[in-house]
Amino acid sequence: MLTRRRIIAAKVEAVEGTAELITVAEAGIIAIDPKFDLDVKMYDRGNVMLNTLSKLPGTPGARSGKISFTAELKGSGVAYSAVVKPAIGLYLRACGFAETIVLTAGSESATYAPASTGVPSLTISMYDDGMIKTIAGARGTVKLDSKLGEAIIASFEFTGIYSALTTAAMITPTLEASVPPILLNAALTIGGAAAVCESFGVDMGNTVGLRSSMNSATGYLSAVITDRKPTAKLDPEMSTTSTAYTNWLAGTSVALNVGPISNGNYNKVQITAPKLVTTKVGDADRNGNQIASSDFSLCMNTGDDEISIAFAK
Repeated sequence: MLTRRRIIAAKVEAVEGTAELITVAEAGIIAIDPKFDLDVKMYDRGNVMLNTLSKLPGTPGARSGKISFTAELKGSGVAYSAVVKPAIGLYLRACGFAETIVLTAGSESATYAPASTGVPSLTISMYDDGMIKTIAGARGTVKLDSKLGEAIIASFEFTGIYSALTTAAMITPTLEASVPPILLNAALTIGGAAAVCESFGVDMGNTVGLRSSMNSATGYLSAVITDRKPTAKLDPEMSTTSTAYTNWLAGTSVALNVGPISNGNYNKVQITAPKLVTTKVGDADRNGNQIASSDFSLCMNTGDDEISIAFAK
């Protein structure tokens, strides 16, 4: 089995925790470095008293799993509709984002912002060169990272209940054909002022827990997002007019804008956040220039709006 022959496919569940039938039609995202980890809680019988120091074998109990992968942040390349959306959108939704589709002809868009309710659960399968590894009732968390001259990369980690390990032929899906926008000419601003940065990152910081139930054959019903603590990292150049320290000391919030960056029609991406509050400013160097290596918390404006990821024409 080759590790390079792996495909990710997923479907929103009609009944939370009940696995959906996954086919080639549910595959479309180009996944980078996908991985599957099975977690089986073993009932330990090591404390049983015998006439020997040897141990009785343990017994497998509750079963869950994780599927993780990264993917490029990019649009579909064709007009958005009720059925045509960025392939990454399905996975953002299961990481606690609400989806808003605008269908105005010629300016269709898909926007993702945090949600506190209505987060769907997924059945996710990893086709692994002759095997299918599946979790159900899955929800997760996501991080965004990028450097100048590269695509923005979303790193996903999903937790769910163990569903199945089966053997099957590898599938050949129709993958999203668009090429990701590159982080150049990104109009990156912090507090409305242009910032000279080389990289940025956002971590949604979701807390994902399993719902335990002895009525379930696996010991769990599904995974659920119980909290989030989104943060950001940026590395602007320092100057005598920089507000990095003064904002930190005063607890001043600033808005972030990255983009739009584009690579053709319906492949434009923009990330915004209304209130970044500084939590750390470190002294760093980049090619001899002093850098304000800064950490931020992403805070609400009116609620469920700490960040927006917009895909437009």
